Amino acid sequence: LKDCYASVANIANHWIDILDTNGESLDTDELVDLISENRNMSRQLEDYGVQKGTSQTTARRLGEFLGSEIIKDKGLNCKFIISQLPHGAPITERAVPTAIWKAEPAVMKHYLRKWLKAPEMEDEDFDIRNVLDWDYYLERLNNTIRKIITIPAALQKVPNPVPRVPHPDWLQTTVRKMNDKYKQRSIKSMFGTASD
Repeated sequence: LKDCYASVANIANHWIDILDTNGESLDTDELVDLISENRNMSRQLEDYGVQKGTSQTTARRLGEFLGSEIIKDKGLNCKFIISQLPHGAPITERAVPTAIWKAEPAVMKHYLRKWLKAPEMEDEDFDIRNVLDWDYYLERLNNTIRKIITIPAALQKVPNPVPRVPHPDWLQTTVRKMNDKYKQRSIKSMFGTASD
């Protein structure tokens, strides 16, 4: 069991390393394919009204720079990343369509400055690696690693196979209780059920 968890921990650590190094071992297209989210809108954008969501923000922004006719039909494919700017803004307001990096440089710079509320952006600031919210992606990866590796391992009494992803507090308490050799048993557990 420990060997199995050690094997999956190696894979988890590989992906953590990629995020920790801002994807330096990947070319930009490969990074975008791995990190971007891809959603299809089931309805026309106008049907969502003022509802906020990453897909709606992406669709509105696609309409801004590609033209409103692109967002008239349902089924629009919204491929986006989450940016670190504007600081403090909800995630729904930080969705940036990946198509902007395929636009003419002047168009890309104009819209990124507008959407990120960062008129001071210059040259290297427009690189997708400098726009991405790496902490957001690392937290999402950590949550996934917890769900599929570290929590099941802890519940099977295997030490955390990915120590870079600490256990949540509630799990620490659960593990402590499971491993408590002085745990008081309930009186009910000492008596079997009576049979007729």
